[in-house]
Amino acid sequence: MSSDDLGEVLEVITDLARKAAAGDYIFRGEPQCYPEVSSSLYRELPDALRGQVEAVQEVRLLEARQFTTEPDEFEILTELQHYGGKTNLIDFTTDYLIALFFACDGNPSQDGRVLLLEKSAAIADCIYKPNRPVNRAIAQKSRFVRPPQGFVEPDIVVVIPAQRKAPLLRYLRQGHGIAAETIYNDLHGYIRYAAIHQEASATFSAGQSCLDSADYSGAIEHFTQALALNPQLVEAYNSRGMAYSYVGDANLAIADFDQAVALDPDYAVGYFNRGFVYRLKGDWNLAILDFTSAINLNPDYAEAYGNRGDAWLHLGEWEQARADLITAQELEYDIVASFHNDYANIAAFEQQHGIQLPPDLAEMLGG
Repeated sequence: MSSDDLGEVLEVITDLARKAAAGDYIFRGEPQCYPEVSSSLYRELPDALRGQVEAVQEVRLLEARQFTTEPDEFEILTELQHYGGKTNLIDFTTDYLIALFFACDGNPSQDGRVLLLEKSAAIADCIYKPNRPVNRAIAQKSRFVRPPQGFVEPDIVVVIPAQRKAPLLRYLRQGHGIAAETIYNDLHGYIRYAAIHQEASATFSAGQSCLDSADYSGAIEHFTQALALNPQLVEAYNSRGMAYSYVGDANLAIADFDQAVALDPDYAVGYFNRGFVYRLKGDWNLAILDFTSAINLNPDYAEAYGNRGDAWLHLGEWEQARADLITAQELEYDIVASFHNDYANIAAFEQQHGIQLPPDLAEMLGG
C-alpha cells in the first residue's frame, strides 16, 4: 500500500473512530448512498402498503410458523433474514470496522457510507440481539433494528469515497482480518459471496484468454472490469500488470504488482513479476529485492534465481551472480535460452554495460 493510500485509509479510520467514541452507537455499512435506510420488506412493498409494513410481516410470520418449531418470533425473523427472506429487520453491527467493510465491498465506482445509529431510549426497544446466532451473525457482530415504520433516520452518515474502497478493503484484511471469507463464514455466506463475484471470475477468465492470445488491450479492459467487480482479486492485478508490461507501461505494471502483493504478501509470482519489470528498467537493486522475496517464498523458483543472477551480473557482484546462476541451472532453468538477446554476443554485452565477466561466467552465458 502506498503512503498516499495509507494516509487516506487512516484518515477514514480515525474519523470513524472519533465519531464512534462520541456516543453509544450501532453501525451499518452500505456500498452506495441509498435514498433511505429501510428494511428489505419495506422496499418490496408498494407505496400504498408501506405504512402497514409490520402488519404485512405478521402475515408472513404466520405462514412461516408452519415450517418451523421455533417459538420465538424474533428468532424466526432473523432466520428468514439470514436466508434472504424479506423482513422488517435492518442489519447493523456493533463494530464500525465491520460496517466499513460492508460500505466498501461492492459498487466500486460509487461512494459508500457508514451509518451510525445511537442507542437512545426512542430506538432501544427496536434493537435486537440474536439469542442463538448463526456463525455469520457472530462474525458480523450482528444487531437487528425492527423499526415500526420500516425505516430509520441515522444520527451520523460518513460517506466513503469510491476511490478509497479498494485500499480500505486491503487495510481491513491485512490489519484486522476482516474480509469476505471471515464475514461470510458459513455455507450460505459462501453461496452469497460466490454469486456476488461470479461475474468477476468470468470476466477475469476472458481477460486471461486475451492475454494468452496477445490481445493486451482486451486483456487490460477485462481485468479492469473484473477488479471493478471484485477489488480483492489478486490474480487480476497480477495479470493486468503483465499485460501493461507487454505494452511497455512499466509504471502501471509495477503499480498493479504492488496491489497484488499488498493483498497477498505470500504471492511469490507477484514479487517475481514486479522484479522482472524492475530488471527491464535497469533498477537492479529493486529487482534483486523482489526476486529474493519470491525465492524466500518458493525456494525452488528457478526463474527467480536466474533473473536475480542476471541482476547481480549487471552490478558486478560475481560471487552472488555465480551462485544464483548455478542454482538456476541445477533447477533445470535454461539461462542461455532465457537471456539469449542479452548474452548472444558476450563481448558486445561487456562493452555495452562497461563490465568484464569472469571467464567461467562468460562461458556459462555464452553457451
